[in-house]
Amino acid sequence: MPTNRGRGALLVVLAAVLVAGCSSEPEPPPTYRLTGDACGAVDPAEFAALTRATPAKKPSKLVESLDGGNCAMEFDGAGGYVLLTTFIAIHPSGEAAAKARYDEFRQKDGERVTPGSDLKVVDVEGLGTAAYLYRQHDDSKPWTPGELWLYKYIVRHGSLLLTVNATGTAREGADWPTVEQEMQDKVKKNAEETMKALRA
Repeated sequence: MPTNRGRGALLVVLAAVLVAGCSSEPEPPPTYRLTGDACGAVDPAEFAALTRATPAKKPSKLVESLDGGNCAMEFDGAGGYVLLTTFIAIHPSGEAAAKARYDEFRQKDGERVTPGSDLKVVDVEGLGTAAYLYRQHDDSKPWTPGELWLYKYIVRHGSLLLTVNATGTAREGADWPTVEQEMQDKVKKNAEETMKALRA
């Protein structure tokens, strides 16, 4: 049977372990780098399966002051149509520049949301340092695959500013989600996969 002194020492050790575990800092953002054109960092598989189409890819470079690029993928098949646009901007000057541009985008998208419009801007947790979703949907009726949808994720993580914008509609709804959240999650997953592909 431990003495009172022994129990006290054990409690002190346990408290120290708990405090150490709770005070750990989040991991710093990784170094991001684009090798090749922007389309090489984007996985088309999810939307190719929905539309049953091989995407037409149009990569382009960014302005000289930024590393990264832009990729437009157009899926036009028997299952439906999707336009997926990915904008990758890696700021050589660091995180402050990425934050300034992110804040600018967040403010402008927020200003587009007016009473009675079907636009919404929602902050997203657990995606980079900061992220938000800009979405368009008429909330007066249930979502169906045949409707035109638009989901745009803007993510800031370290020096990276990533925009993934997807819009489209189903022609045959069999392979498409009937729940709006599932469509949002597909676009979010694409953003997460692009971030992984950009890790140096």
